[in-house]
Amino acid sequence: MGGNRGGEVRTTINLFLTMLIGGLWHGANWTFVIWGAYHGVLLIVYRLTARRWDALPVAVSRGLMLLLVVIGWVLFRCTDLSMAGAFFTKMFTPTGGTSGADALPLAVLVIAAGAWSIWGKNAFEFHEQHAPSARSRLATAFTFGIAFAVILGSRPSPFLYFQF
Repeated sequence: MGGNRGGEVRTTINLFLTMLIGGLWHGANWTFVIWGAYHGVLLIVYRLTARRWDALPVAVSRGLMLLLVVIGWVLFRCTDLSMAGAFFTKMFTPTGGTSGADALPLAVLVIAAGAWSIWGKNAFEFHEQHAPSARSRLATAFTFGIAFAVILGSRPSPFLYFQF
């Protein structure tokens, strides 16, 4: 396809097609096709707005990116578009929930993941290898502990790629 050697328009088309093909590679289902197209559009929008996006406060840009990626994960995980629509409705419609005790482990995990996505190092910052602080090690151990507790408390789920 030429990568980025054919000018800005060709690069944009190639980027979109690469993500679309990546979606098809994951499965012959409309949810995967839309997931690939969605990520292609996200990358294109970032290329067009990079200067303004990168000027946003870190908490805003990382928090918003986490939300956008989670939306993509819904498309990736759902078996059909009606299931994805139901998930999006549940995600963005305020409703009464379960008791606080039932939701506490998941809430702690979501808060920890959100905090890490906002204030933790991103892939570009990991090239600076410093010895982790005691606070960093404790936060990581705590997050893994909560994640492990949530996984142990969940019902078993078959490995996603066994369906292929």
